[in-house]
Amino acid sequence: MANHAENHTVLDALPAGPLTRLLTGTDWSLADWYAVPLAPALAARLLAATRDAFTARLLGGASPVTLRVLQQIVQFALDGTVGEAVTHTAGAREHALGELVRGQLLASRKLQPAMTHLERGFRLAAPFLATADYFRLLHEHELLACLPYGATPAVAQDLPALLNEAAVIRRLRQGDRRRPVFPHTDTLG
Repeated sequence: MANHAENHTVLDALPAGPLTRLLTGTDWSLADWYAVPLAPALAARLLAATRDAFTARLLGGASPVTLRVLQQIVQFALDGTVGEAVTHTAGAREHALGELVRGQLLASRKLQPAMTHLERGFRLAAPFLATADYFRLLHEHELLACLPYGATPAVAQDLPALLNEAAVIRRLRQGDRRRPVFPHTDTLG
């Protein structure tokens, strides 16, 4: 019973949204952004709640795939490591979720190969997406592709911050294309 009470305490501390839906295993969407920056204390509590829910879900005969994905998110918040994508026991929809989340986690810290996983996840998710979600994800991924990715992790950012930065970068790049090109720099004649 203590585990059940702890899970409710963690649920109360989490903002309603994608991570809560992964923990409960209900109404999760491939169109959501799951790479939410978490404070270490909340991440540690969420990791414990995820482990408890995992055991309960297995005993109840339900699929624990969303909990594996949540565990990956929490572990990334705690130590910056991204485990293997959740694929070996996942169905097609869950496999897409695992790839998208892996890409989101890497993108949140501007790490390579974020776009590889986001693109793969998008291809896998496409058959399961409503039209509006399809085009929203397509637009988000196009913007995220403008970000500079590398081997050194940046401070974790949420989706709105990443999209704002990417939009600025894209506008600057487009601005560079509109400037006249003067190959001859000699101004004296």
